[in-house]
Parts: sequence; C-alpha cells; structure tokens
Amino acid sequence: MRRRPTDGGDGRRPPGDRAQLATSLVEAAVGALLVLSVVAGFLWVPVEEGATEADPTLDRTAADALAILDAETPVGDGRSRLSAGCRSQRAFDIERDALDERLDSVLPTSVFGRIETPHGVVGAPRPNGVPSGRATLSTGRCAVTIRVWYV
Repeated sequence: MRRRPTDGGDGRRPPGDRAQLATSLVEAAVGALLVLSVVAGFLWVPVEEGATEADPTLDRTAADALAILDAETPVGDGRSRLSAGCRSQRAFDIERDALDERLDSVLPTSVFGRIETPHGVVGAPRPNGVPSGRATLSTGRCAVTIRVWYV
C-alpha cells in the first residue's frame, strides 16, 4: 500500500485533513480573558452617583458647629472666636489652635471638619469623593465657612 503525500506536492492539504489548535493554547487564551475581565471589572466600576453631593444632615451638623463656635469667647479680643479670627492675620493666628481644638470637640466622632476664612484655614482638607456639608456665617469683617464630612 502506498502512502499518499500530505501536501500533494503543491503545498495544499488533502480535503479530509484538518488542522487543530493545541488545547493548551485555547486554555491560555481563556485564562487571559478571564484575568482581563476581572481587572476590567475593578478599573471600570461605576462610581456611586451623588457621592460628592451635599448631604442635608452634614449641612445641619456644619451649621450647628458654626453656631457653637460663633458663641464662644475668643482667646484674644473680639465678640466671638470666629469674628476675632476674621479681624486680621495676626488675630487668626492667635485663634487658630483654639479653633482647631474646639472644632474637634464640637463635631461628632465620625465627622471631620475644616474652617475657612480669608486669613487662613483650620483642619484637614476634605478628601475627594466623600459626601460633605457646609455652612457659611458672615461676621462683620469676613465670611467664615465650615465644611464637614464623614470618614
């Protein structure tokens, strides 16, 4: 019995002879797609809408904290701690530590805050992407804003 050449001498395969893909190559391709889909799931997870919008509860917390700080006697001269901090850069520097300590004690445990005046800020900056609240009080000399957020 004579064997037929596989390519017929012209480089083509006989009609019944099919090429097959190696099983390990298919497994590697499926594994790579699985890994890429998991990575893509972490990279393109939709961000919760409204995560950075103002929270009414935090707005009330900020307003309450601002009212408490405005009713306190200042370290230096002035009607209140906030109005004294608005008087000048020097007055703000005198009130800065007292404002920082009192802000921490006025806010609930899981809430952080920052007081902003034209003469400086007290507290850590707000992280991106967290719900926050704010309140502003106009003293005779400037506007004081307090921003609060959950962590």
